[in-house]
Amino acid sequence: MLGDLLSCIFLGTRDQNLDETVALNAYCKKRIKQVKQQNNLLECSEKQQMRKCASIKPAQPIGDQSVPVQFICTLRLKTFREEMRKGAEQDFHEPSCCRACLAKQADLAMSSFIRKKKNQLEAQLLEEKIQSHLYNNDTVCLLGEILKDMPKPSDDPCEIWQRLLSTKAKTLHESK
Repeated sequence: MLGDLLSCIFLGTRDQNLDETVALNAYCKKRIKQVKQQNNLLECSEKQQMRKCASIKPAQPIGDQSVPVQFICTLRLKTFREEMRKGAEQDFHEPSCCRACLAKQADLAMSSFIRKKKNQLEAQLLEEKIQSHLYNNDTVCLLGEILKDMPKPSDDPCEIWQRLLSTKAKTLHESK
């Protein structure tokens, strides 16, 4: 059956109408024959049914019969060709010519530009803060801050002791 389907798909356009007509005629003839047999069975009287209708086989229900494979294949091929024709006729959307698409691209480009510039400015500000911190908190600067409060060797020893005692008193007073 798969071979029949594949062979039907690749039918030529020249033989398509002929094959479709042959398949449709065969299918219609089968159906007409079945309907006639069913009508004959119904028309037979009870007496005649024993003699005359005994030779007639009951027809299969119409719903049980399948459509010929060739007919299905030709219909599939027709629909496929029709879809391809419609697809070829359809206009494609070109974003380079569409005003809405161009406006959206401009908005996206602007937001991307703003985001990049914001990131650049934030990175530059962070770099400045890092440089300022490194400059102000260098070991030489920290040592200078510690040493500025220390007494100089040229200072009078009495003044040194007074400052030391006063700072000690302040720290004791503040801790209470």
